[in-house]
Amino acid sequence: MQTETMSDQERQADEAAIASLILRERHWRDCGEWDRMAEAYHPRSRVRLAFFDGTGPDFVTFSRTSTRQAMTKHRLSPSIVDVAGDRALAETSVVVETRTMQDGVEVDLFVYCRYLNRVRRDGGLWRLASVETVREKDTMRPVDPGAVLKLDPVRLAGYRSSYRFVSYNLDSRGVAPQPDLPGDDRPDLLRPLYAAAENWLRGSTPLEEL
Repeated sequence: MQTETMSDQERQADEAAIASLILRERHWRDCGEWDRMAEAYHPRSRVRLAFFDGTGPDFVTFSRTSTRQAMTKHRLSPSIVDVAGDRALAETSVVVETRTMQDGVEVDLFVYCRYLNRVRRDGGLWRLASVETVREKDTMRPVDPGAVLKLDPVRLAGYRSSYRFVSYNLDSRGVAPQPDLPGDDRPDLLRPLYAAAENWLRGSTPLEEL
């Protein structure tokens, strides 16, 4: 729980450390610095993405393989951080750029989303306790401006608007997209997600309950 004795200077230092942790973890993943990336996660952390649901350490192992198949870059906005003692919540707007193939055409996928991170301090160090992604919108375009990319409009319309092109691309590669991921187009999914995170921050739920 956040204490009244925490000074503004201490709170600002915690907020800066957490924002740096979030930025560095994505940078380390993009650059393939796996040992450093692993240090960012608490051993009992949880990561839930469109293509992964498991522990933080397992996500690092998964990333070693997946990044060989597609080039991805994360571009982060400044994080909004709320600290309560040894717990914190951080929300960060992100653009995820992925270069991949679609129907024989090289394309760039742009995913606009927000990361909702639970962060915990153990032994004086802040580490990621959980990672959730809130989807906003996405788009796809050919790398070569002269290339022709023809997507099936009927099939495309069947996917959620907040991650439509990602779903189309995943389906094309034999990976079934999950239909119920958190997104701005599904407020019914966002309300319990944010409520649970806020309860955790305020100590209403156990530290290990993610």
